[in-house]
Amino acid sequence: MIRDARACLYGGLVMVLILAAGDRVAHGAGLNTDLALTPPEDGTIVRVQWRYSKLSGGPTALDREAITSVQPVTVVYGVTEKFAILGTVPIVYRRVDFDQGPQISDTGVADMPVLLKYRFYQDDKPGRTTRWAAIGGVEVPTFDEPFSSESVDPIIGTVWTHQRRDWWIDWDVLYKFNTAGGLDGDDELRGDVALSYRLFAGESDTIGPWGVYAVGEINAKFLTDGSTQVFGSPGIQLITPNLIVELGIQLPIAQDMASPRLETEFTTVVSVRFQF
Repeated sequence: MIRDARACLYGGLVMVLILAAGDRVAHGAGLNTDLALTPPEDGTIVRVQWRYSKLSGGPTALDREAITSVQPVTVVYGVTEKFAILGTVPIVYRRVDFDQGPQISDTGVADMPVLLKYRFYQDDKPGRTTRWAAIGGVEVPTFDEPFSSESVDPIIGTVWTHQRRDWWIDWDVLYKFNTAGGLDGDDELRGDVALSYRLFAGESDTIGPWGVYAVGEINAKFLTDGSTQVFGSPGIQLITPNLIVELGIQLPIAQDMASPRLETEFTTVVSVRFQF
């Protein structure tokens, strides 16, 4: 397993979503959940994440195991204080082991989401804020087999954030319309909720104010072929004004995957975010 992890790590690091604006100490959000804050005007956020997963065949699937390493690199640009553009390049390594048969491994670039986010609601009060944003865009095909659906897939959704001094909550709902055929033709509904709580805080001459936060998430995904996944996702974050370092794990609460899809045994997440 250590050898597998090293092989995946050589593929890169990983994904981005969003970071905070306005506050001197950035808002972290969950490791797997979006948030309704956007970068400041002309501000840029880069999130690099490494997601290592082990999967296995469910009771209705073929007898096989797989490991995947997904390294989405996401860049978020603030066009205005309410409007942002974000794009993700997901670098993928996957190895499949069959009970009887050859081992198959592939490296490539999966389809790339290009999204727009607009914050249409904001209610700021002393010591707290509530914000709500709409998200929309498309997943652009890379035509890199076997990681691409080779179709342009529209995405719509919404995200809500409520933040106080020591804690905050985020939730999102996203729907992807798959326009491909076959296994890649199932629509996907995703819902996430994350609760973050500050454990420690301080200030340094080198990095400025900082905080250590505990994060708990519920992440759910539903496909139109009937496949369902629900995960519990604990994590921890070190948050500074311009840098966030994150570590977490996703563990299945409930799974029911249609054959030949695999079930996820666990996913480990390491993430770094930069704000410019």
